[in-house]
Amino acid sequence: MAIQVRGSVVDDSSGNGIARVSVSNGERIVQTDGAGRYEITVESGVHRFVFITLPDGLQAQDGYFRSTLDWAETCDGVDFRLSLSPASSRRSFTLAQITDAHIVTEGDTHTSGPVLAEALQQLEREAKPDLIIASGDLTDWGTIDQLTVFRDAVRTISTPVFPLFGGHDGNQERMGGISIDAFVAMTATPNNPELKEIARKSKGLPATLQFEALLGPTYYSLDWGGRHFAFYPNEDAYYPPADLERKEAWLWADLALQPPDREIAVVVHTPPPESFLRDLSRYNVRLVLHGHWHSSKVFSYGDMVVAAAPPVCFGGIDTSPRGYRTVQFSDHAAALGLRVLQAANAAPDSREISPRDNGFNGGSLRLQWERRIPGGLHRAAPVSSGERVFFSLRDEGWPGHAGVCCLDAASGDMVWHARTDAAVKNSVAVDGGACAAVSVTGRVHLMDAASGATTWEADLPEYPQRWVYTSPVIADGTVYAGAKAGYAAFDLASGARLWHTVNADSDNWGCYASPQVSGDLLLLLVQRRGLVALDRGTGDMVWERPARVEFSYARPVLSGDLIVSGGGSSDLHHFSGEAAFLIAVEKDSGGVVWERPILPSRYPTGLHVHDDRIYATTPDGEALCFHMDDGTLRWRFQTGDDLLDMVPYRRGVRSILAAPVMFDGSLIVCGCDGFLYVLDPASGRCLDSVAFGSPITASPSTEDGRLIVGTYDGRIFSFERTG
Repeated sequence: MAIQVRGSVVDDSSGNGIARVSVSNGERIVQTDGAGRYEITVESGVHRFVFITLPDGLQAQDGYFRSTLDWAETCDGVDFRLSLSPASSRRSFTLAQITDAHIVTEGDTHTSGPVLAEALQQLEREAKPDLIIASGDLTDWGTIDQLTVFRDAVRTISTPVFPLFGGHDGNQERMGGISIDAFVAMTATPNNPELKEIARKSKGLPATLQFEALLGPTYYSLDWGGRHFAFYPNEDAYYPPADLERKEAWLWADLALQPPDREIAVVVHTPPPESFLRDLSRYNVRLVLHGHWHSSKVFSYGDMVVAAAPPVCFGGIDTSPRGYRTVQFSDHAAALGLRVLQAANAAPDSREISPRDNGFNGGSLRLQWERRIPGGLHRAAPVSSGERVFFSLRDEGWPGHAGVCCLDAASGDMVWHARTDAAVKNSVAVDGGACAAVSVTGRVHLMDAASGATTWEADLPEYPQRWVYTSPVIADGTVYAGAKAGYAAFDLASGARLWHTVNADSDNWGCYASPQVSGDLLLLLVQRRGLVALDRGTGDMVWERPARVEFSYARPVLSGDLIVSGGGSSDLHHFSGEAAFLIAVEKDSGGVVWERPILPSRYPTGLHVHDDRIYATTPDGEALCFHMDDGTLRWRFQTGDDLLDMVPYRRGVRSILAAPVMFDGSLIVCGCDGFLYVLDPASGRCLDSVAFGSPITASPSTEDGRLIVGTYDGRIFSFERTG
């Protein structure tokens, strides 16, 4: 039934109508006339809301939307009263983006309402934002209870929060109202007919009604500070076909109404495909914000900056600390940053510490120099080559310092800083005068190692949609680079692509386990598949050894004729206490030599093999030593409380992310507690330690008698052995 809706948009203080305000039924958009009046048709049961686009400098007294439920054939007096909002009229303002809160109401409390409320209150104190955007997956299952908890947590702060629908916010409805436990049980059975039937039926029903009942429309727009913000949920499986058509019609109509000189920001939940970005480029879209990947990524697409943020309540899949993104808008620019939230168990007075202030207790190492690099250091180990040390910068801002820098190994002086198109998530590869880096977007950069000048650039297939967290490898005049979705080989001299091999349909999720070269083979760990060996000359598969490995697993290590890896974890989210597997296979054939459930953790974060011993680090903050021959546990060592929440899906834990390394006969272990430990490799006894005041998440460099250590906050230290 068609309902004629009439009303006005009125200035609350004067009673005068406000002209040219957009009013929508979720499909069509009309604008108010000179007296602030509008008229729009609503189809009963189809258009579930009438909503307005809030103009600059104004806020709605009773909300920006009205539910159309129970309206009659003609509905007069659907008015919106607006009052002054000085904050939204300023062209210089701060926006904060949170994402993927995944609120639950029972069980694991790392995503509870109080956790989110505490995070929002800390964000409000520290960033002092003018508005906050929550870019989807506000809840874990989309129940009324979870959505209510999210709404109540938001109400504990005074900053306005604008939510977006994400797929998890409609899961219960999409699954026919079943519980998450029932869903998990169903998915444990391959090709479950009951689950297929639920999915078939759900295609004709919206999975957004519970979100709408608690939080309002799933898509809408507003103006703030001279910019236009469009909120557009892009997980289409949660909308029936007719709703999809209406949602899409609304978006393009909304963008088309914007003046050519008004900058536009679009908020989506999942990473936008290139086709969508190409369509957005027809308008003055300058910023696209999203979540979903539980990771940080920022890059440019034409005039647009596209940015993702890690989760707000727990560590990111890419081990980014839980936190939020900020956007500082000024008259003619926008600067993006990434800010972290303090770990749940970190001491409130934790501060930056230098070994100059707090040296090694036993005096086993002497500090040669200390420097700070722009952009900081994350998981990329320093690479030493001759008298140079190369660092991949973790900068996640825009504009920023993303790229590679080179320091003089003897003095720590900056030699050069080369910019790349986006952050380089892992270490560079250096071979003679060539330095190769691959950015998270999938662009391979070859630089002159002496000057940092670009020799060539080449893109992996599907650039810039890739999520590459691995290092490249240089061998015999060829550069190898890639990630889960596929690897490619490039000619070192020219950058010409020699071959490309597809491994999966996407890179999800970002994995730091980098490839290695052994003879004629390129050895890979491909998450959700296992160990894979490719022919370096052709890219053809030589062998594959299936193993239960995920994005969080450590890089396999070579030991003689074997490659040692993790494999066989039961559940990355909830550790049941079962031991995870370590596996050793023949590197030339993939044949299993041994496979043992000996790791008392979900998975290894780092592996090192030396003198018939396997050294492993874990997300539970343990360093362990096993005998290579029989898997016997020799010793275990525990680190302290993390300074930042960086372990995927966890908060308030102890963890180690950097692989252990040997230096001058000792085992070096670095923790997210900000300590570097010098251990006796035979007994695990701690010989020495020093606090740095910031997590150490990248393995140190141990070349040429130097121990070069980098902290998350970007301080670099060079040590030498005393005595």
